[in-house]
Amino acid sequence: MILKALTKAVSGLHKKVYMNFLRNMKPNTWILQLTQVEWKPLMIILGLYSFWWLAVTAGLISLQGLQVTIRQFGSEGQLYGGLVHSILKGTLTYYILIFWFAIPFVRKQNRRKIIFRYFIFLAFLTGYEYCWDFEIGTPPPGMNPGFPLGFYFLVSLTADFLMAVISIFVATWIESGDALRRESDLEKQKLNAELSAIKYQINPHFLFNSLSFIYTKTVKQNPEAAHAVHLLSEIMSYALEEWGELGRVPLALEIAQIKKVIEMNRIRFNNKLNLQYTEYVEPGGGQVLTSAHIPTLAFITLVENAFKHADLQDEKNGVLIQLQVTPSRISFSVGNKKRKGAKEPSHGIGLSNVTQRLQLMFGSGHSFAIIEDDKNYLTEIQIELIKPS
Repeated sequence: MILKALTKAVSGLHKKVYMNFLRNMKPNTWILQLTQVEWKPLMIILGLYSFWWLAVTAGLISLQGLQVTIRQFGSEGQLYGGLVHSILKGTLTYYILIFWFAIPFVRKQNRRKIIFRYFIFLAFLTGYEYCWDFEIGTPPPGMNPGFPLGFYFLVSLTADFLMAVISIFVATWIESGDALRRESDLEKQKLNAELSAIKYQINPHFLFNSLSFIYTKTVKQNPEAAHAVHLLSEIMSYALEEWGELGRVPLALEIAQIKKVIEMNRIRFNNKLNLQYTEYVEPGGGQVLTSAHIPTLAFITLVENAFKHADLQDEKNGVLIQLQVTPSRISFSVGNKKRKGAKEPSHGIGLSNVTQRLQLMFGSGHSFAIIEDDKNYLTEIQIELIKPS
């Protein structure tokens, strides 16, 4: 009776362990991973690992000669066959360690289950290496069937564990890069959402219908005012247009809108606006006006910022807007003397938004400077262009 009960208990425990093993292994998940191999990383690993083993083999042959190396491996076929096998086995091992174990481990995706699966894989890998070395292929130089198994498995497990550590470092590097890309994508989405929120604070249809009505009513009585309304309508249409990711627009289009902003404000100040706009396009820079793209409203924001800060009635210190375009660079600056007292309210997208979008679009290939003191205010954007090869 006691023996029967003990046998039943052991059988039940064995069944429980086996079922737990199946739950942890999840064969369907492994099959799904096999059908979703990421070929580009696999090819990169194959290239790197091939370079490593070819370099090691070449170094070994250069040190002791080809014939000695061939004798150590048994034959020429075994030498090159073992080399191919090592490259393929190492490539698959690193791929599995990095993408099946290390990356999920770094992402903290049920680490206990990952470690359990890793030890199962490690046991399989060690057993496979032993069978290949002593049953199928040729033992590595210095080893033979009488080689101490304990020491062999210790060396093999150490090497495999080292591969796992390397895989963790690689996975951490990959994951940090992915995290930066995800952060960049989220930042782009955030900026686009902010820009959209600003654009749709008013109803575009209501705005344009109202401007059209005002234009129709004033065009005969006051053509200048009607023209200002028409300019405002075009500027708002430009600002509310969907320009894709980060609002990329041709440089020439942004400059055309700046001129409309200036013209509209000249009308607003009865043509007494103390503002000077200079535009210099070097030979070969004309193509840049249509081919180069910048964030929409980036330059207009600097102009509007000057209207907010500037003393527009000061004849000696007006607003100075300068554009210089060369085949390799775009320079845009707006300078003004600060106004005393209340400032013009601003409804632009803001300098911080412009700063972030310039960074996302051009990175280190641009600079955005704000220089000010008690009396003066200057903003300047420099964009370096890639010269055609």
